[in-house]
Amino acid sequence: MRLPKLLTAIILLTVTIATYALQFSDIHGRWQLLYRGNYGYEFRFYKNYQAVCIIYMQTNAVVFKGVYTFDNPQTIRININQMKNADSCCDVNTTTGFAQVKSSYFLFNASITTKNNKKMLELKPLSIVIDGINSEGYFEPVIVLQRM
Repeated sequence: MRLPKLLTAIILLTVTIATYALQFSDIHGRWQLLYRGNYGYEFRFYKNYQAVCIIYMQTNAVVFKGVYTFDNPQTIRININQMKNADSCCDVNTTTGFAQVKSSYFLFNASITTKNNKKMLELKPLSIVIDGINSEGYFEPVIVLQRM
């Protein structure tokens, strides 16, 4: 029996997505979501629990450095201790020029998904606080980053 062309197309577009609870080793590395026009996000999670978050905004970038941990298997907390504005989004220096910040953290609901055999890190901001001020406008409601 032959399937109609439309039904065949729908079946071919079906993608299997698997999710599971996070462990530290799952998120180590560099994750990016970049849009046209130099907009996007980059998260770097190191084995020593250091984290770098870069928000690309066309001609400049905002860089945050801190330490990450899991509040539970689905929640990543990044305690931010340094930040800076970078004048270039093409070659962001992540080692010098930072200002110390206090009472700053990012809290994300997080999951790893596998889509077409590629690992994706899905982050949903729960709380974004910079210098004690709620700063939720920095992030989209859902950020799906690809491992680099």
